[in-house]
Amino acid sequence: MKLKKTFLICTFVLASMQLHASELTRYFDKLNSFQATFIQTIFSANNDAKKYSKGLIVVKSPNKFLLKYVKPFKLLYVADGKKLWSYDEDLEQIVVKEQGDLLINSPAMLLSDAKNLTKSYRIEKTGVVNGWLWFELTPKQENSNFETVSLAFENNELIAMEMRDNFGQTTHLEFSNIIKNPKLAKHTFKFVPPKGVDVIGQ
Repeated sequence: MKLKKTFLICTFVLASMQLHASELTRYFDKLNSFQATFIQTIFSANNDAKKYSKGLIVVKSPNKFLLKYVKPFKLLYVADGKKLWSYDEDLEQIVVKEQGDLLINSPAMLLSDAKNLTKSYRIEKTGVVNGWLWFELTPKQENSNFETVSLAFENNELIAMEMRDNFGQTTHLEFSNIIKNPKLAKHTFKFVPPKGVDVIGQ
């Protein structure tokens, strides 16, 4: 009887996990691209606000994204499917790397390659906080840079993302001016280094 009860509990837990996953995949299944402005807040391990910044994020399935910080510093990340570019305008320095699997478990790629959501993450619905419905995603890969990634929804729209790294630091992104499946120009994810700027890695 005890074994049967344990089996039923395990079955219920597995069914719940699949339900949580399906709720997320329903949202992402029809999401080919995503664009939004954001306010980013980084909290230290003791939960004190550490840094604030503002910017723009654009992602396109399956492996392209643009992350542009505009305040208080100017920093640009562009993944074009083959290479990852980072441009620090203040330092006048560009770093380029082969994209490959470098970003496969990163939160940015989560939005642009959601078809692998259940493959890369364990998903748990954590409940409603201040009107936002939260899901917690735990990477299945042991060497991930993040302990958890959380997604918040309001009225069935993605409104925020939180990433907790292995040092206890939390990065919170709150989205606004959200556009699902925007028409993106062909050059959106094409990065051309400005003349006179050092390029490291090329």
